[in-house]
Amino acid sequence: MILRLSLRYSFSGYNRHRLRSIRIAVATALSATVLLTVISIMGYLQDTRMESIRDTRSFDAVIDGDVSAAMSSRFPSASVFPYAESDALVSGRTMTIRFIDSRYDGALDISGDLSGIVVPYSYPADMVSAAMLRRGRSGAMLPQSHLYEVSGRYSSRMGYEFDSVHMFLPLSLYGGDDVVTAVKGIDDEDAEALRRDGYSLVTWKEAEAGLYSALLIEKVLMYLVLSLLFAVILVSLRSSAASFFALKRGERAELMVLGLGRGSIAASFILSYLYVLASGLAAGAMLAVLLRPLALRVIRSFGLYGAELAFPLGTFICLSLLMAAGAAVIGIAEEKAERKADLMEVLRNE
Repeated sequence: MILRLSLRYSFSGYNRHRLRSIRIAVATALSATVLLTVISIMGYLQDTRMESIRDTRSFDAVIDGDVSAAMSSRFPSASVFPYAESDALVSGRTMTIRFIDSRYDGALDISGDLSGIVVPYSYPADMVSAAMLRRGRSGAMLPQSHLYEVSGRYSSRMGYEFDSVHMFLPLSLYGGDDVVTAVKGIDDEDAEALRRDGYSLVTWKEAEAGLYSALLIEKVLMYLVLSLLFAVILVSLRSSAASFFALKRGERAELMVLGLGRGSIAASFILSYLYVLASGLAAGAMLAVLLRPLALRVIRSFGLYGAELAFPLGTFICLSLLMAAGAAVIGIAEEKAERKADLMEVLRNE
């Protein structure tokens, strides 16, 4: 009977109470929509930033030496490839030249081939003069200048930040002995196991320690700000609960006259308030899904053409549970306050 009464009084038309309930549900829906949309966008930006770094610049593990055969055997599902790097002076600018072969898996979109030098699309010339340090006949490192023909152009997931300072040459042209092996698709435990086996390596978190820490701090601050927004929502719930329970005084008095117990009356109206909030949360989730194309259009207008937004289901569940718990506590407090109202006073005012 309590559930039936709760559903009846949630959006009751008694004394124009339905409009107030609808306002509470709409406010809850808008709050949920804003929170879910912001979390979805911020989560995408942070996760994409980390993934692009892991895919393009610093890989899951970079091991000293060419041990690609051993790593391919040890991690058959991982992407394993050797490469080398050298700083170079190109047209008065310091660039990083990566020496790669056909196994290279650095999330590049290459137009052309690797027979010569591969440059970013923003590089206008068809020939590249690059000065690099090379070991001479005496064994000393000496600057040597070479002229390379552009055989391809590329773009990467990181965009201008990476493309503006990297070019690529065939690994067969590298004359040094400091080739490394990149492994993509392993976790921190695998990396530690490799260290225990005597391999010298660097993980992407270690190579990008400063940036990784900054991204983690940014995520913590984001959730801190969202927590403050949630606190504002709770204050709004407190105000709406006071209004909701005040409007239900007449209906409460009628139930008391009919002989329904105070506990049952309290449970009925607390559940009524929770039903109103639940309808608002459900509407907010649907509105967030409906607004996702608009949010994607805004994100892509800033050049993130491959952006995709996922609905933050885990966040929505946590938000719903926290709001339900907060609303229940507020509802219990408001119901206790309403119990103090004199029955005849309520009837006279209604």
